[in-house]
Amino acid sequence: MHFEAAQGKLEKTDTVKVAASSGEKQDLVIMITNPGDVNNEVEQRLIEKLGDKYNIITKTWDSASVEQTVKTAAAADEQIDLVQYWPNQMNSFTEVGLATDLTPYMDDEWKATFNEGVLDIGTYDEKLYNVAYKTVYPAMLVDLEVTRAAGIKDEEIKDQMTWEEFCELCRKIQENTDMSGAGIPDTYACWLTRNAVMQVWDTDEELDKWNAGEVSFKDEHIVKAFDMVKDVFEEGLFYPGEGALAVTQDQLYGAISAHKIGFIFEPTTAVKTTIDNSGLKEYKVCDFPAMGNNPTNPLLGGCDGYFIPTCAKNTEGAIEAMKYLTGEEIMTLRAEGGQVPCAKIASGANVDEAFMESISRCSDQIYPTEIINVGAELSDYLQNQMPANYIYNGEASLDELEEMREAAVSK
Repeated sequence: MHFEAAQGKLEKTDTVKVAASSGEKQDLVIMITNPGDVNNEVEQRLIEKLGDKYNIITKTWDSASVEQTVKTAAAADEQIDLVQYWPNQMNSFTEVGLATDLTPYMDDEWKATFNEGVLDIGTYDEKLYNVAYKTVYPAMLVDLEVTRAAGIKDEEIKDQMTWEEFCELCRKIQENTDMSGAGIPDTYACWLTRNAVMQVWDTDEELDKWNAGEVSFKDEHIVKAFDMVKDVFEEGLFYPGEGALAVTQDQLYGAISAHKIGFIFEPTTAVKTTIDNSGLKEYKVCDFPAMGNNPTNPLLGGCDGYFIPTCAKNTEGAIEAMKYLTGEEIMTLRAEGGQVPCAKIASGANVDEAFMESISRCSDQIYPTEIINVGAELSDYLQNQMPANYIYNGEASLDELEEMREAAVSK
């Protein structure tokens, strides 16, 4: 899953920070940092912790290109030692032998620090390839100043709404104010279709068949799912109307600060940063709207984690960094910064329990599989070209997806 996140893209060119200039020290090349204050602080602490021992070089991390960057580096035998990636999507690396087996390094002492079941997410064929460090899934931040201005009572905004209820509130905002109903940054627009195709099934059994690639993209459930998303953009419910699929994180921050959007789609790990950076005072955190009738209400999401590519030249340093990054100091920093860590935090951590509950209450709904795991080409298309291609090209985009699905399952 890809969701992370306090988000926004870094510069396209790699930035290199060298912790120390001694040529005697071994390089440690890392690509681990999503944008955001907490994530930047984590990287800086790692440099301070291990900079005297290793020549730490950081490379730009970008959700849309991280997979291709690592694979290109591996093909060129270019050093990358530690990478942030999603534990539940590691098959794109494990299937082609580009991920290091971490099982020999996971001793009992290290293992005991993780929350129960967390390490299973990055385990494939009984081998551990990715170590999770925080839980993430899509949620909505509500600007109550906007909803109140639209005549919406606070009690009308439920923790969990249906998609229809959410759309109706968006319409009310746009009918009664000059503000937009909802907003989402371009990086995460794919969540809408990815959640839709998970939630339109009536049972988990039907969902499992879909996620295994056994159901056509022409199935009426899937067409309905894509249409649900297409309709809200065609109706203009998302900021700023035309061009809503191309809104950058910075543009969204500006609109939030100016109280121009009622409902803001965010990964849970970015909610606190958005609140702090935008200056919101009156707000509420809501769950992602339910887009179907499955009683389990399965949700896109998972964990962020770290893995070591096979092109690593400093595996020892990468393991040392990984242990520090999943240790109590960093886990506590993340918890205090509004993120949900996957390992133990300090007993005296300064954590807002009510806020943490609001960004973690759906953790049990995160579904363990997703259609994007069927094939790398399918994954890239759904994450980087949807929902735009369906909105502009309609059935032709489903034809492309169907060809990719058939090719992936026939391998």
